[in-house]
Amino acid sequence: MTPAAASADDALPRCDHVVAEFRRALRDPTHRSNRALDGLLLDLLASTLDQWDLEDKGRAPDVDDATVAGAKRSIDRLNAGRHQLVEAIDAEIDRAVQQDASAPLATESPAMAFDRLSVLVIRIHHTERAAGEEAPDSEQYAARLPLLHRQLADLQEAIDSLVEDVAHGTRRFVPYRSLKLYRQ
Repeated sequence: MTPAAASADDALPRCDHVVAEFRRALRDPTHRSNRALDGLLLDLLASTLDQWDLEDKGRAPDVDDATVAGAKRSIDRLNAGRHQLVEAIDAEIDRAVQQDASAPLATESPAMAFDRLSVLVIRIHHTERAAGEEAPDSEQYAARLPLLHRQLADLQEAIDSLVEDVAHGTRRFVPYRSLKLYRQ
């Protein structure tokens, strides 16, 4: 894996590439990539964004109980799909690298970290939008941005380190498997 942003023939993208793809997709929801892993990551972002929107809908102060219950059921369906995406991302990464079975085990899989990354990129996106509005609380949102950007930089560094360590055989991960049952 090279230190530059991912090219079409790189098996594993660096986080700066993934964040750029996420931001591009937030600006243009029709944005797609021709790389399999990028496509899965963009699907994960879309699922996370749909869940974010449903959670906002369910938390609105003027909604009735039926709307809250409907949002919760939809969130459960999205969560089941999101878990499948995380599994698919881990499987794609596991296929792309030869893991050293004797390497120390990481505490989370790369896909689980990318899932957290998608939430953080969405949080920053919404906070930047709120900070740019002419609302009385826009300064409070703007004040949050330096911390959010620091958290993003830290998470990117940690994910890049995990992926590089896996690629170099100094750490390994177990592909994530969600065994939670979502009753239909």
